[in-house]
Amino acid sequence: MSNFEFLTILIISNFFIFLIIFFRSLLKKSPRLLIKYLFLPIIFTLILSLILQSYLSISDISSRQLIANTLILIWCLKTFYSYNSLKRTLLNDLLDGLRESILRKEFLRIIRSLFRLSSIQFICFGSLFSINYLSGYSELRILDILGIVISIVGITIELLSEKELTRSSNNKSKIVTTGPWSHSRHPNLIGVFLFFLGVQILALNAVGSNWSLIGLFFLSFIIFRELIPKTEKKLNLKFPEYSSYMETVPKLFTLKLK
Repeated sequence: MSNFEFLTILIISNFFIFLIIFFRSLLKKSPRLLIKYLFLPIIFTLILSLILQSYLSISDISSRQLIANTLILIWCLKTFYSYNSLKRTLLNDLLDGLRESILRKEFLRIIRSLFRLSSIQFICFGSLFSINYLSGYSELRILDILGIVISIVGITIELLSEKELTRSSNNKSKIVTTGPWSHSRHPNLIGVFLFFLGVQILALNAVGSNWSLIGLFFLSFIIFRELIPKTEKKLNLKFPEYSSYMETVPKLFTLKLK
């Protein structure tokens, strides 16, 4: 099986699971299911890619591959219980368009919109699927260790940021400015970027993985050009003190030395 055939099957699989989740949401007349399980298609596609690799004897499963798949699986499962506001912000325009298309019964437009979203999602996880085709040398190399460390640092920053948000959840009238949020206005998104950067570095030792770099560029654009500006605009409208917070805490990161 060629790389093109392998990826085509996975793209179709990802889209098919997306359709199922969407129609389940439609039956419940609520977008909550789609928002909560936004990354469920990736889990199913991840499993399918491993089955294809094993059944068709494309390549042996390497330590690099096991680690990358485990990291992505943990991250996707974590999103079922976090990032709902970010996912809603990200999907807001799409959901508005889908509501309009449903009212007008423009089913072809609905399919196109979902396929576009599914394809972008698949591309963003391209590093994983490139590893699951030809994962390269079985033993870990220095570059792999670097990728693993960066991914672990990223997901740790995410968890610490979420923990601080949870701790302050009882007081929703104020913005969170403690913990990681005292160093960055978006530590959770920095954590996401570092996590996927680490997985991308892991993918560099896979055979023919150069195409997956497009996914990191897509992800960077989504985080830094879409999510962060939209989130800041939303928070500025909701919290009057957010403008002062913007003046004292950088958008990305600062290291406070005493």
